[in-house]
Amino acid sequence: MIDCVSIATNHHFPGNPLLGQHRLRYREVIQKEKWGNIYTVDGMEFDQYDNLATEYYVARNSSGDVLGVTRSYPTTIPYMLSEAFKFLITQNFPHSPKVVEASRLVLDRTLLSKEQRQPVIDGLVVAYMERGLQRGIDCYVGFMLPKIWASTFVRAGWDVQWLGPEILLPGTTDIVRAALMPVSEKMNKKVRETTGLYGDVLNYGEGQKPRSASIAMYSQTGDDIRRAA
Repeated sequence: MIDCVSIATNHHFPGNPLLGQHRLRYREVIQKEKWGNIYTVDGMEFDQYDNLATEYYVARNSSGDVLGVTRSYPTTIPYMLSEAFKFLITQNFPHSPKVVEASRLVLDRTLLSKEQRQPVIDGLVVAYMERGLQRGIDCYVGFMLPKIWASTFVRAGWDVQWLGPEILLPGTTDIVRAALMPVSEKMNKKVRETTGLYGDVLNYGEGQKPRSASIAMYSQTGDDIRRAA
């Protein structure tokens, strides 16, 4: 199972999966990959898109160790692609409750052998699709290295739609590409058949059922607050 967890629901899970995924990200992207210009604290990696609006999909083993993580974030407020990586998209940026950003796909490469990683990736990809259908969204948007696209969403049978060409990230040797990942029953069937994961993969916490995701918004006036209440 994949834990579907946020700040609002973390207390329904044993072992604090939010803490575990931040620590995994620190080990993998800071200690191993040597990412720079990234926020860290107490052995955890985070950025400005880790907040009340973020939802995480966390894969854990029977001992509670975090094996992999990824996250989703609304596009109704400023998001990573729209703020920090505008140059990756050659068309209008989506800003809609029906479009959600996907990011920070990280695996524990110490606990998992190469053979063990793919089932975890497949579970996280299916988690995106399952949750997307539950939320009634049209698609996810995100960016990754082409080889990561190939070994994750594309390999799992998800027909991604490119939003621009492959582009070299300034100051790095990394080439990345942005894409949409459409969510539909037809695409769900294809992903399920490709991965062989047919049952529900998401766990919402002890005694919890799927919850609707609230729409994040930027409130400028008291009237905005009253309309959102």
